[in-house]
Amino acid sequence: MALGGSRIERSTAIAAAVVAIAFIVAALMYSDWGKDTTNMVRIGTLRGGVSTLDVITRLGLDQKYRLDVRVEYFTKTLDLANALARGDIDVAVIPAEFVAKLREHGDDVVIIAVDFYQNQAIVAKPETGINRIEDLVGRRVGVFKPTGTYAMFKAYMKAGFGIDVEKSLQLVDSPPPQLVQAFARGDVDAVVLWEPFVSKLVVDEGGEILATYDELWDMWSGHVGEKGVMIVYAARGSWARDNPGIVEALQKIRAEAAQQWNRDKALAVQILMEEYGLSEGAAELCWQRVKMEESVTLTEAIVENILAVWELAREGGYISSEPAALARGAFWQAG
Repeated sequence: MALGGSRIERSTAIAAAVVAIAFIVAALMYSDWGKDTTNMVRIGTLRGGVSTLDVITRLGLDQKYRLDVRVEYFTKTLDLANALARGDIDVAVIPAEFVAKLREHGDDVVIIAVDFYQNQAIVAKPETGINRIEDLVGRRVGVFKPTGTYAMFKAYMKAGFGIDVEKSLQLVDSPPPQLVQAFARGDVDAVVLWEPFVSKLVVDEGGEILATYDELWDMWSGHVGEKGVMIVYAARGSWARDNPGIVEALQKIRAEAAQQWNRDKALAVQILMEEYGLSEGAAELCWQRVKMEESVTLTEAIVENILAVWELAREGGYISSEPAALARGAFWQAG
């Protein structure tokens, strides 16, 4: 009896230990201390750059999908891109053409989602008498040269109007905040910028939109779709392949944030006023001009659109490689 009792006691002890271990494991899974760190995703974005990331952080949408999104802000696109290439961040909210530049340099970067389309515009001061594109010839035009926006401006002007901007315009090269100040002072006659700077110039500085990139895209013979892709979510390829579940959860989070932005004007305006310092009027115009892509995954049409954007960037001298040569492995596909 003593021997049998000992076996029972040992069995009971083992069972109790198993239950205790299971309880501890479960507790760790749902506690901050034991949280699965693979569910954390580090996303880099440009300071002052509008995106669905604003909605994700404002509403805490990452928690709904049991992700832990950590946002890191950068002041220069090059610094953001280098951080992605080095592995300092997992995902970057970045211009589509910059992905092409990274891949041209041999970096393993994969586009996982499109955020929104080209919202750049040429904004002129009404008192300058600039009423059409041809009037830019010989005038002071503010641009930021180390960008795809400038490369596409060159391509659009050459293809649509036969204008060589570096020979025919007086270019003033400065970062966007300085260009806004130059516009306000009258140091430039027109600028080529993107949101939220365009809306600020129009509403607060009396600027007039001479042409939008939507219009220029439609005029360009190589365009695919109604609008060219501007901003994408791009991930380090190795990280994405190691964490497909996180990638797909992030795609869903971004799409939900896009829907919230597009359908909740009050939310978007509040974000633009509080996070970007826009006046209410400028924030409302910005919301009207920036509509987010609601698709969860990359469609064939979206991929073809991005390749066309890359070709436009190539024509403007931003990259030298053919888009088709950069496309292999550049687009995330589930499974």
